[in-house]
Amino acid sequence: MADYDVESYWSRVGREIAARQGSSLVAGDDNPFFRYKRKKFLKKFLHTINFDSKIILEVGCGPGGNLLEIGQHRSPEKLLGVDISQTMIEIATGNLARHNVAAELHKINGVTLPFADRSIDLSYTVTVLQHNTDGSMLQALIRELCRVTRETVVLMEDTGSEGLNGTGSFIARQVDVYKSIFFDQDFELVQCLYLNTKLSYFGYALVSDFFVSKKHQEGEPMGIVPRTLMAFMMPFSRVLDELLVEKKGLTKMVFNREA
Repeated sequence: MADYDVESYWSRVGREIAARQGSSLVAGDDNPFFRYKRKKFLKKFLHTINFDSKIILEVGCGPGGNLLEIGQHRSPEKLLGVDISQTMIEIATGNLARHNVAAELHKINGVTLPFADRSIDLSYTVTVLQHNTDGSMLQALIRELCRVTRETVVLMEDTGSEGLNGTGSFIARQVDVYKSIFFDQDFELVQCLYLNTKLSYFGYALVSDFFVSKKHQEGEPMGIVPRTLMAFMMPFSRVLDELLVEKKGLTKMVFNREA
């Protein structure tokens, strides 16, 4: 993708989300594969984090689905969210208000955070940093994350074999890339878990290659044929996902501030 601009890209995705019929809680594409992936993500990753009685910050809150999950199922002291897209902030504000979940939301420039040093107990991201392919911008944002966080930062990002810098709108970095940046900020990697959706992703990619237009953009609705094929494969592929463990893909990385 040429001339990738983070803010305009996610504002366009936000407009697609706002126009959806039904739920507008999840950023990006809405299809059987991503619904399965999110359900597994919530059970294995998000719901295993202790948010109770803590000041929580989500960097890249998107339409607010994760903040809503925490607000409805846990008892945080305070929920904070930031996003580079004003469109996403507006969607999240509406979603949270409709469900009576209180959260303080801020639009940011993607580099700096409007919070005091160590004023947040736990900060987290969900498939946000992987869309920042500018290495210097990523490092600056992680420094800010570490500056404002007192205890723990949890990254839930797609990982792979790539290095610090990339092109386009996505990069699957090595876990060690994140580990090194956090180490320089006195944070230690204490947990690394993989979601394991390899076979289901393969089926999703195969269907997309043959039945989804090459002009399809993230967030746009998908036709009934690819949705039906994905739904047919899911019951089989998700069983195999548990058998074919692969150390990449959506990864939960927990970093604690060193004593």
